[in-house]
Amino acid sequence: MSQNEMPIAQPFELPCGLKLSNRIVKAPMSEMLGSGDNQPNEYIYRLYERWAKGSFGLMLTGNVQVDERYPGLMTDMIIPSKDKLDITKWKQYANICQSHGTPTIVQINHAGRQSPLGKRPFREPPIAPSPIPLSIGDNIFARTLQYLVIGTPIEMTRAQIDEAVEKFVEATEFMAKAGFAGVELHASYGYLISSFLSSKTNRRNDEYGATSKDRMRFLFRIIDAIRAIVPQTFAVGIKLNSTDFSTGGLLEEEEVYDQIRWIDEHGGIDFIEISGGTYEHDTRSKRTNRLDTNFIEFVAKVRKTTKIALIVTGGFRTREGMNDAIRSDACDFVGIARPVCIQFNLPQILLSRDIPDNDARAMRYNIRGIQLFNLIPIKDISSTIRVFWHNWQLHRVAIENREPDPTLSIHGKIFSIFLTKFKKIIPLFVLSFAILYASFL
Repeated sequence: MSQNEMPIAQPFELPCGLKLSNRIVKAPMSEMLGSGDNQPNEYIYRLYERWAKGSFGLMLTGNVQVDERYPGLMTDMIIPSKDKLDITKWKQYANICQSHGTPTIVQINHAGRQSPLGKRPFREPPIAPSPIPLSIGDNIFARTLQYLVIGTPIEMTRAQIDEAVEKFVEATEFMAKAGFAGVELHASYGYLISSFLSSKTNRRNDEYGATSKDRMRFLFRIIDAIRAIVPQTFAVGIKLNSTDFSTGGLLEEEEVYDQIRWIDEHGGIDFIEISGGTYEHDTRSKRTNRLDTNFIEFVAKVRKTTKIALIVTGGFRTREGMNDAIRSDACDFVGIARPVCIQFNLPQILLSRDIPDNDARAMRYNIRGIQLFNLIPIKDISSTIRVFWHNWQLHRVAIENREPDPTLSIHGKIFSIFLTKFKKIIPLFVLSFAILYASFL
């Protein structure tokens, strides 16, 4: 099979000059490995060393938070204050990721109004373009959880906006020095940049929100400031979410088209990652490369809106489906996330000309025990548990140095976590009892 017959095997060059050997992208996922100082460690090295051997054309890392005061998760990688920053750790991270020739781009993010308590300073509320709280459900349990863990954000002042822009710039400059090939601005899922883009979370009447175009100003300031300090060969991309308009999220469909068109006109961007849709139908169907109508129509319209290279992430499982997507000019790259939590070498399988199309696909697996969580009255709880299940697979590789287990039961894993925690608590109980007993005697 020639490269023309297998579009995913064709090389590609981004506008900045970054050359990619093929069209398969390791999409961003939350690794939850930022323990201790929230900087790279042996676990993140081990994980990305496995992916580095997988023959991706491009790798995108999980979230790296640009402001240690407002992280998304306590276990995220975070750019700390300059006195705590250890560039040797980040250089080693970059070297390992790119040790087999795959360029690696860091996803940088500011959690904004979705920053929970934990790393966030005590009594300091999250920040956002407007003081609109995050909603995780309408029942009293969900509202109480939201109030206690996240709270209501404060509206950002112009000085805070300037500071946030500078945080993105400093993070980008640091990643360039560390040796990464570029950065991806996380502008979806309701984080800070995303909340500026949406009329539902940005109700400002100033130059950062008075009109649809004004809501782009925060993003454009970040792009311009980054481009002013990085080499021309350094890649800069944006992550947007296609499902915002289809799931009652932050953006309507027409807003997304306008924003992508304005991003194209503004310039300075090498690629846009569109995530959240389902590009292929049920993996057990007879023909697994049929395209989900709503998602492919959205992507096709996006393609007409911009000439910027497009990465489409979501639902890809077969070589046929991936080749069809690129062949139809719907996108330039296919992003793969959850399947490579189980098969780290999936790109090698997809690219191998010795493997027939019927076998060139992601492994089929079911997540055992997921049904029970549909009974919990919190919005999208099942989706969250799916994320954790895949994250547990990453931790098997990174922390336990074992292979992924597609048969892993959610119930069994949760039980083992509780058992481990309980074993750690038992000595404390024994010691406390002994002290009390001795005091009594």
